Amino acid sequence: MPRLSRTSRVIILAVIAVSIIALLQVPHDIGTSSGGRDQIRWRMPQQSSVLSEETREFELSNESCPPGLPLLEATQVDSVDLELSLFLDLPGATSLVFYNTNSGFVAERTGRVYAFEAGEMVTGPVIDLAANTSSDLDQGLLGLALSPDKEWLYLNRTDLEGSSVVTAHSLRSGITDAGTGVEIIIVDQPSAMHNGGDLIFDREGYLLVSFGDGGGLGDPHGHGQDLSTPLGSVLRLQVNPSSWPPHQPAPGNPNLGPDSDPRIWVSGVRNPFRFSFDEATGNLWLTDLGQQCVEEVNVLASNEAGANLGWNLVEGSRPFMGRDNSSLRSPDFEYRHGRGRCAIIGGFVVHDGPDPILEDRYLFTDMCGAQLMSLQLGDDPSVLALPLYATHPVAFATGHARDLYLIDLASGVWRIHAKG
Repeated sequence: MPRLSRTSRVIILAVIAVSIIALLQVPHDIGTSSGGRDQIRWRMPQQSSVLSEETREFELSNESCPPGLPLLEATQVDSVDLELSLFLDLPGATSLVFYNTNSGFVAERTGRVYAFEAGEMVTGPVIDLAANTSSDLDQGLLGLALSPDKEWLYLNRTDLEGSSVVTAHSLRSGITDAGTGVEIIIVDQPSAMHNGGDLIFDREGYLLVSFGDGGGLGDPHGHGQDLSTPLGSVLRLQVNPSSWPPHQPAPGNPNLGPDSDPRIWVSGVRNPFRFSFDEATGNLWLTDLGQQCVEEVNVLASNEAGANLGWNLVEGSRPFMGRDNSSLRSPDFEYRHGRGRCAIIGGFVVHDGPDPILEDRYLFTDMCGAQLMSLQLGDDPSVLALPLYATHPVAFATGHARDLYLIDLASGVWRIHAKG
Protein backbone atom coordinates (compact mmCIF):
# COMPACT_ATOMS: atom_id res chain seq x y z
CA MET A 1 0.00 0.00 0.00
CA PRO A 2 1.57 3.34 -1.00
CA ARG A 3 2.31 5.85 1.78
CA LEU A 4 0.61 9.23 1.80
CA SER A 5 2.77 12.25 1.28
CA ARG A 6 3.25 14.68 4.14
CA THR A 7 1.10 17.23 2.32
CA SER A 8 -1.74 14.72 1.89
CA ARG A 9 -1.64 13.78 5.56
CA VAL A 10 -1.87 17.43 6.58
CA ILE A 11 -4.87 17.97 4.30
CA ILE A 12 -6.67 14.92 5.67
CA LEU A 13 -6.03 15.94 9.29
CA ALA A 14 -7.31 19.45 8.52
CA VAL A 15 -10.52 18.05 6.99
CA ILE A 16 -11.08 15.83 10.05
CA ALA A 17 -10.53 18.76 12.41
CA VAL A 18 -12.97 20.97 10.52
CA SER A 19 -15.55 18.15 10.52
CA ILE A 20 -15.25 17.69 14.29
CA ILE A 21 -15.67 21.42 14.90
CA ALA A 22 -18.72 21.49 12.63
CA LEU A 23 -20.30 18.58 14.48
CA LEU A 24 -19.76 20.28 17.82
CA GLN A 25 -21.48 23.42 16.54
CA VAL A 26 -24.55 21.71 15.11
CA PRO A 27 -27.67 22.36 17.27
CA HIS A 28 -29.23 19.32 18.88
CA ASP A 29 -32.28 18.10 17.01
CA ILE A 30 -35.24 16.67 18.90
CA GLY A 31 -34.47 13.24 20.27
CA THR A 32 -30.70 13.66 20.18
CA SER A 33 -29.05 11.92 23.11
CA SER A 34 -25.94 13.82 24.08
CA GLY A 35 -24.11 15.04 27.13
CA GLY A 36 -24.45 18.51 25.60
CA ARG A 37 -28.21 18.28 26.15
CA ASP A 38 -27.59 18.63 29.87
CA GLN A 39 -26.37 22.18 29.24
CA ILE A 40 -29.92 23.26 28.43
CA ARG A 41 -31.72 21.01 30.92
CA TRP A 42 -32.71 21.79 34.49
CA ARG A 43 -33.03 18.58 36.46
CA MET A 44 -35.13 18.09 39.54
CA PRO A 45 -33.06 17.72 42.71
CA GLN A 46 -33.88 14.86 45.06
CA GLN A 47 -37.17 15.73 46.72
CA SER A 48 -38.41 14.93 50.21
CA SER A 49 -40.43 11.73 50.60
CA VAL A 50 -42.87 13.37 53.04
CA LEU A 51 -46.46 12.66 52.01
CA SER A 52 -48.17 15.80 50.73
CA GLU A 53 -51.11 15.20 53.09
CA GLU A 54 -48.74 15.72 56.03
CA THR A 55 -47.54 19.17 54.98
CA ARG A 56 -48.70 22.58 56.17
CA GLU A 57 -49.20 23.53 52.52
CA PHE A 58 -51.73 20.71 52.13
CA GLU A 59 -53.62 21.82 55.22
CA LEU A 60 -53.83 25.42 54.04
CA SER A 61 -54.97 24.31 50.59
CA ASN A 62 -58.01 22.67 52.13
CA GLU A 63 -59.06 25.52 54.37
CA SER A 64 -62.01 27.75 53.57
CA CYS A 65 -61.21 31.05 51.93
CA PRO A 66 -60.94 33.87 54.48
CA PRO A 67 -63.59 36.60 54.49
CA GLY A 68 -62.90 39.85 52.74
CA LEU A 69 -61.61 38.52 49.44
CA PRO A 70 -63.60 40.15 46.63
CA LEU A 71 -65.83 38.14 44.36
CA LEU A 72 -65.81 39.11 40.70
CA GLU A 73 -68.36 41.92 40.47
CA ALA A 74 -69.07 42.19 36.76
CA THR A 75 -71.61 44.36 35.00
CA GLN A 76 -73.68 42.14 32.75
CA VAL A 77 -73.94 43.47 29.20
CA ASP A 78 -77.16 42.23 27.62
CA SER A 79 -76.40 43.06 24.01
CA VAL A 80 -73.26 43.78 21.98
CA ASP A 81 -72.55 44.17 18.31
CA LEU A 82 -70.20 41.18 18.51
CA GLU A 83 -70.44 37.50 17.75
CA LEU A 84 -68.34 34.35 17.65
CA SER A 85 -67.92 32.38 14.44
CA LEU A 86 -65.94 29.18 14.02
CA PHE A 87 -62.62 29.93 12.33
CA LEU A 88 -60.87 26.54 12.59
CA ASP A 89 -62.68 23.32 13.43
CA LEU A 90 -60.04 21.63 15.60
CA PRO A 91 -61.06 20.11 18.96
CA GLY A 92 -58.00 20.01 21.18
CA ALA A 93 -56.66 23.38 19.97
CA THR A 94 -54.54 25.24 22.53
CA SER A 95 -52.69 28.10 20.80
CA LEU A 96 -52.67 30.17 17.61
CA VAL A 97 -50.17 32.48 15.90
CA PHE A 98 -50.39 34.33 12.61
CA TYR A 99 -47.55 34.24 10.09
CA ASN A 100 -49.04 36.93 7.86
CA THR A 101 -52.47 38.45 7.26
CA ASN A 102 -54.23 35.23 6.26
CA SER A 103 -51.97 32.36 7.30
CA GLY A 104 -50.48 30.96 10.47
CA PHE A 105 -50.26 28.00 12.81
CA VAL A 106 -52.54 26.34 15.33
CA ALA A 107 -51.39 23.93 18.04
CA GLU A 108 -53.20 20.80 19.13
CA ARG A 109 -52.71 19.67 22.71
CA THR A 110 -51.59 16.17 21.69
CA GLY A 111 -48.42 17.57 20.11
CA ARG A 112 -49.36 18.47 16.55
CA VAL A 113 -49.13 21.82 14.75
CA TYR A 114 -51.19 22.63 11.64
CA ALA A 115 -50.72 25.41 9.11
CA PHE A 116 -53.80 27.36 8.02
CA GLU A 117 -54.64 29.86 5.33
CA ALA A 118 -57.82 31.92 5.00
CA GLY A 119 -59.56 29.94 7.71
CA GLU A 120 -58.71 26.51 6.28
CA MET A 121 -56.04 24.06 7.37
CA VAL A 122 -53.91 23.57 4.29
CA THR A 123 -52.23 20.23 5.06
CA GLY A 124 -51.92 17.57 7.65
CA PRO A 125 -49.74 18.45 10.62
CA VAL A 126 -46.60 20.35 9.66
CA ILE A 127 -45.09 19.37 13.02
CA ASP A 128 -46.03 16.08 14.68
CA LEU A 129 -44.59 15.44 18.14
CA ALA A 130 -47.55 13.40 19.37
CA ALA A 131 -45.39 10.31 19.87
CA ASN A 132 -43.37 12.19 22.50
CA THR A 133 -45.96 14.50 24.06
CA SER A 134 -47.89 13.90 27.27
CA SER A 135 -51.31 15.53 27.59
CA ASP A 136 -52.31 14.45 31.10
CA LEU A 137 -53.88 17.03 33.44
CA ASP A 138 -52.07 20.37 32.82
CA GLN A 139 -49.68 18.92 30.24
CA GLY A 140 -49.55 18.99 26.46
CA LEU A 141 -48.50 21.29 23.65
CA LEU A 142 -49.69 24.54 25.22
CA GLY A 143 -47.93 27.47 23.58
CA LEU A 144 -46.72 28.80 20.22
CA ALA A 145 -44.60 31.85 19.39
CA LEU A 146 -43.25 33.17 16.11
CA SER A 147 -39.77 34.68 16.13
CA PRO A 148 -39.64 38.38 15.17
CA ASP A 149 -37.88 37.54 11.87
CA LYS A 150 -40.51 34.83 11.15
CA GLU A 151 -37.79 32.26 10.53
CA TRP A 152 -38.57 30.07 13.56
CA LEU A 153 -41.70 28.73 15.22
CA TYR A 154 -41.30 28.04 18.95
CA LEU A 155 -43.30 25.40 20.84
CA ASN A 156 -43.76 24.85 24.58
CA ARG A 157 -44.89 21.32 25.38
CA THR A 158 -44.56 18.43 27.85
CA ASP A 159 -42.68 15.33 26.71
CA LEU A 160 -43.36 11.75 27.78
CA GLU A 161 -40.86 12.09 30.64
CA GLY A 162 -43.02 14.88 32.05
CA SER A 163 -40.48 17.61 31.29
CA SER A 164 -41.38 20.98 29.81
CA VAL A 165 -39.55 21.33 26.48
CA VAL A 166 -39.25 24.42 24.29
CA THR A 167 -38.29 23.67 20.70
CA ALA A 168 -37.69 25.87 17.65
CA HIS A 169 -38.68 24.78 14.13
CA SER A 170 -37.26 26.39 11.00
CA LEU A 171 -39.71 28.08 8.62
CA ARG A 172 -37.12 28.93 5.98
CA SER A 173 -38.72 26.43 3.57
CA GLY A 174 -42.23 27.82 4.10
CA ILE A 175 -45.07 27.37 6.55
CA THR A 176 -45.96 23.88 5.31
CA ASP A 177 -42.41 22.55 5.68
CA ALA A 178 -41.36 23.23 9.25
CA GLY A 179 -38.07 21.74 10.41
CA THR A 180 -37.77 18.80 12.79
CA GLY A 181 -36.91 21.12 15.62
CA VAL A 182 -34.06 22.22 17.87
CA GLU A 183 -34.35 21.89 21.63
CA ILE A 184 -33.93 25.29 23.28
CA ILE A 185 -34.55 24.57 26.97
CA ILE A 186 -35.73 21.56 29.00
CA VAL A 187 -37.15 21.85 32.52
CA ASP A 188 -38.00 18.74 34.53
CA GLN A 189 -41.39 18.87 36.23
CA PRO A 190 -42.25 17.10 39.51
CA SER A 191 -45.84 16.42 38.44
CA ALA A 192 -48.36 16.89 35.65
CA MET A 193 -49.83 19.98 37.34
CA HIS A 194 -49.01 23.69 37.14
CA ASN A 195 -46.60 23.44 34.23
CA GLY A 196 -47.21 26.96 32.88
CA GLY A 197 -46.84 26.59 29.13
CA ASP A 198 -46.93 30.03 27.48
CA LEU A 199 -44.21 31.85 25.56
CA ILE A 200 -43.92 35.17 23.73
CA PHE A 201 -41.25 37.50 22.34
CA ASP A 202 -40.85 40.97 23.82
CA ARG A 203 -40.13 44.21 21.96
CA GLU A 204 -36.39 43.63 22.18
CA GLY A 205 -36.63 40.19 20.60
CA TYR A 206 -36.09 38.12 23.74
CA LEU A 207 -38.23 35.09 24.52
CA LEU A 208 -40.32 34.93 27.70
CA VAL A 209 -41.32 31.42 28.82
CA SER A 210 -43.54 30.52 31.78
CA PHE A 211 -43.16 27.60 34.18
CA GLY A 212 -45.51 26.91 37.07
CA ASP A 213 -44.49 25.66 40.50
CA GLY A 214 -44.68 22.06 39.30
CA GLY A 215 -47.75 21.03 41.27
CA GLY A 216 -48.57 19.61 44.64
CA LEU A 217 -51.14 21.40 46.78
CA GLY A 218 -49.69 24.63 48.09
CA ASP A 219 -46.29 24.22 46.39
CA PRO A 220 -44.90 21.79 49.02
CA HIS A 221 -41.31 22.13 47.75
CA GLY A 222 -41.37 25.94 47.79
CA HIS A 223 -40.47 26.40 44.13
CA GLY A 224 -42.29 29.72 43.91
CA GLN A 225 -39.83 31.34 46.32
CA ASP A 226 -36.75 29.38 45.25
CA LEU A 227 -34.73 31.59 42.91
CA SER A 228 -32.33 28.78 42.05
CA THR A 229 -35.01 26.96 40.04
CA PRO A 230 -36.88 27.96 36.87
CA LEU A 231 -40.06 26.51 38.38
CA GLY A 232 -42.53 29.09 39.67
CA SER A 233 -41.19 31.78 37.35
CA VAL A 234 -41.16 33.44 33.95
CA LEU A 235 -37.78 33.25 32.21
CA ARG A 236 -36.41 35.76 29.71
CA LEU A 237 -34.02 34.22 27.20
CA GLN A 238 -31.78 35.25 24.35
CA VAL A 239 -32.35 32.46 21.82
CA ASN A 240 -30.51 31.34 18.71
CA PRO A 241 -31.41 27.87 17.42
CA SER A 242 -28.44 27.94 15.03
CA SER A 243 -25.82 28.15 17.79
CA TRP A 244 -24.88 26.17 20.88
CA PRO A 245 -26.03 26.55 23.51
CA PRO A 246 -29.27 27.74 21.89
CA HIS A 247 -30.27 29.96 24.80
CA GLN A 248 -28.61 32.33 27.26
CA PRO A 249 -29.97 34.68 29.94
CA ALA A 250 -31.21 37.77 28.11
CA PRO A 251 -29.21 40.98 28.50
CA GLY A 252 -30.82 43.25 31.07
CA ASN A 253 -32.14 40.44 33.24
CA PRO A 254 -32.10 41.31 36.94
CA ASN A 255 -29.43 40.07 39.35
CA LEU A 256 -31.48 38.36 42.05
CA GLY A 257 -28.59 37.06 44.11
CA PRO A 258 -25.53 34.82 43.94
CA ASP A 259 -27.48 31.54 43.86
CA SER A 260 -30.32 32.71 41.63
CA ASP A 261 -31.09 31.57 38.09
CA PRO A 262 -30.00 34.51 35.86
CA ARG A 263 -32.76 33.68 33.38
CA ILE A 264 -35.57 34.66 35.80
CA TRP A 265 -37.60 37.73 34.84
CA VAL A 266 -40.56 37.23 37.23
CA SER A 267 -40.77 34.90 40.24
CA GLY A 268 -43.35 33.83 42.81
CA VAL A 269 -45.97 32.43 40.45
CA ARG A 270 -48.12 29.33 40.82
CA ASN A 271 -49.32 28.65 37.28
CA PRO A 272 -48.79 31.55 34.85
CA PHE A 273 -50.71 29.86 32.06
CA ARG A 274 -51.21 32.95 29.85
CA PHE A 275 -49.54 36.33 29.47
CA SER A 276 -49.28 39.03 26.81
CA PHE A 277 -47.84 42.47 26.11
CA ASP A 278 -49.93 45.61 25.74
CA GLU A 279 -48.86 46.89 22.32
CA ALA A 280 -49.44 50.50 23.36
CA THR A 281 -47.51 50.57 26.64
CA GLY A 282 -45.25 47.52 26.47
CA ASN A 283 -46.53 46.38 29.87
CA LEU A 284 -46.67 42.65 30.55
CA TRP A 285 -50.14 41.41 31.53
CA LEU A 286 -49.67 38.16 33.40
CA THR A 287 -52.44 36.06 34.90
CA ASP A 288 -51.74 33.52 37.63
CA LEU A 289 -54.11 30.68 38.43
CA GLY A 290 -54.67 30.45 42.17
CA GLN A 291 -54.85 27.60 44.67
CA GLN A 292 -58.40 27.42 46.02
CA CYS A 293 -59.22 31.07 46.59
CA VAL A 294 -57.79 33.76 44.32
CA GLU A 295 -57.30 34.43 40.59
CA GLU A 296 -55.07 37.37 39.78
CA VAL A 297 -53.96 39.79 37.06
CA ASN A 298 -50.54 41.43 37.26
CA VAL A 299 -49.50 44.34 35.03
CA LEU A 300 -45.73 44.71 35.01
CA ALA A 301 -43.78 47.58 33.48
CA SER A 302 -40.34 46.95 32.00
CA ASN A 303 -38.68 48.52 35.06
CA GLU A 304 -40.25 45.85 37.28
CA ALA A 305 -37.91 43.09 36.15
CA GLY A 306 -37.33 40.68 38.99
CA ALA A 307 -40.77 41.21 40.54
CA ASN A 308 -41.74 38.57 43.11
CA LEU A 309 -45.50 37.97 42.85
CA GLY A 310 -45.56 36.23 46.19
CA TRP A 311 -46.58 32.60 45.75
CA ASN A 312 -46.54 30.58 48.05
CA LEU A 313 -46.13 33.15 50.81
CA VAL A 314 -49.38 34.66 49.56
CA GLU A 315 -52.13 33.72 47.12
CA GLY A 316 -52.99 37.09 45.62
CA SER A 317 -53.50 39.26 48.71
CA ARG A 318 -54.40 36.25 50.87
CA PRO A 319 -51.69 35.19 53.35
CA PHE A 320 -50.70 31.59 52.70
CA MET A 321 -47.37 30.24 53.99
CA GLY A 322 -46.33 33.77 54.97
CA ARG A 323 -47.67 37.28 54.77
CA ASP A 324 -47.52 40.13 52.29
CA ASN A 325 -44.48 42.37 52.71
CA SER A 326 -42.66 45.12 50.87
CA SER A 327 -40.56 42.65 48.84
CA LEU A 328 -43.65 41.15 47.19
CA ARG A 329 -45.48 42.63 44.22
CA SER A 330 -49.26 42.77 44.86
CA PRO A 331 -51.69 41.92 42.04
CA ASP A 332 -53.33 44.74 40.11
CA PHE A 333 -56.62 42.87 40.09
CA GLU A 334 -57.89 39.76 41.81
CA TYR A 335 -61.11 37.90 42.44
CA ARG A 336 -62.23 35.10 44.70
CA HIS A 337 -63.42 31.73 43.47
CA GLY A 338 -67.20 31.60 43.34
CA ARG A 339 -70.18 32.41 41.14
CA GLY A 340 -68.96 29.87 38.62
CA ARG A 341 -65.43 31.26 38.34
CA CYS A 342 -62.31 29.37 39.32
CA ALA A 343 -59.47 29.62 36.73
CA ILE A 344 -58.62 32.82 34.87
CA ILE A 345 -57.65 32.62 31.20
CA GLY A 346 -55.76 35.75 30.20
CA GLY A 347 -56.03 37.50 26.88
CA PHE A 348 -55.03 40.91 25.50
CA VAL A 349 -55.51 44.63 25.93
CA VAL A 350 -57.62 45.48 22.89
CA HIS A 351 -56.75 48.47 20.70
CA ASP A 352 -58.64 49.30 17.49
CA GLY A 353 -60.82 46.26 18.09
CA PRO A 354 -64.08 45.17 16.50
CA ASP A 355 -66.30 47.09 18.95
CA PRO A 356 -65.89 50.17 21.18
CA ILE A 357 -67.01 48.18 24.22
CA LEU A 358 -63.62 46.43 24.15
CA GLU A 359 -61.47 49.46 23.44
CA ASP A 360 -58.42 49.83 25.70
CA ARG A 361 -59.77 47.08 27.96
CA TYR A 362 -58.25 43.71 28.85
CA LEU A 363 -60.12 40.80 27.27
CA PHE A 364 -60.18 37.65 29.40
CA THR A 365 -62.36 34.77 30.51
CA ASP A 366 -62.55 32.09 33.19
CA MET A 367 -62.35 28.41 32.40
CA CYS A 368 -65.26 27.59 34.70
CA GLY A 369 -67.82 30.22 33.69
CA ALA A 370 -66.43 30.45 30.11
CA GLN A 371 -67.98 33.90 29.66
CA LEU A 372 -65.95 36.54 27.84
CA MET A 373 -65.20 39.60 29.99
CA SER A 374 -63.26 42.84 29.72
CA LEU A 375 -61.36 44.64 32.47
CA GLN A 376 -60.43 48.29 32.89
CA LEU A 377 -58.04 49.01 35.73
CA GLY A 378 -57.99 52.14 37.85
CA ASP A 379 -58.98 53.29 41.32
CA ASP A 380 -62.32 51.58 40.75
CA PRO A 381 -61.70 48.63 38.38
CA SER A 382 -64.53 47.87 35.98
CA VAL A 383 -65.42 44.44 34.58
CA LEU A 384 -67.95 43.97 31.79
CA ALA A 385 -69.42 40.48 31.32
CA LEU A 386 -70.28 40.06 27.64
CA PRO A 387 -73.08 37.86 26.28
CA LEU A 388 -70.49 35.66 24.59
CA TYR A 389 -69.61 32.19 25.86
CA ALA A 390 -67.14 29.44 25.09
CA THR A 391 -67.16 25.80 26.20
CA HIS A 392 -63.58 25.17 27.36
CA PRO A 393 -61.55 28.36 26.75
CA VAL A 394 -57.76 28.06 27.01
CA ALA A 395 -56.31 31.08 25.17
CA PHE A 396 -56.82 34.18 23.04
CA ALA A 397 -54.93 35.35 19.97
CA THR A 398 -54.74 38.40 17.72
CA GLY A 399 -54.29 38.62 13.96
CA HIS A 400 -52.33 41.07 11.83
CA ALA A 401 -55.43 43.22 11.31
CA ARG A 402 -56.04 43.25 15.10
CA ASP A 403 -58.67 40.57 14.67
CA LEU A 404 -59.46 38.73 17.90
CA TYR A 405 -59.63 34.98 18.34
CA LEU A 406 -60.68 32.65 21.14
CA ILE A 407 -59.13 29.19 21.38
CA ASP A 408 -61.50 26.58 22.79
CA LEU A 409 -60.18 23.15 23.72
CA ALA A 410 -63.57 21.58 23.05
CA SER A 411 -64.14 22.85 19.52
CA GLY A 412 -61.32 24.86 17.97
CA VAL A 413 -60.64 28.49 17.14
CA TRP A 414 -63.39 31.12 17.13
CA ARG A 415 -63.19 34.58 15.59
CA ILE A 416 -64.55 37.48 17.67
CA HIS A 417 -65.94 40.04 15.26
CA ALA A 418 -68.68 42.58 14.62
CA LYS A 419 -72.05 41.15 13.65
CA GLY A 420 -72.96 40.94 10.03
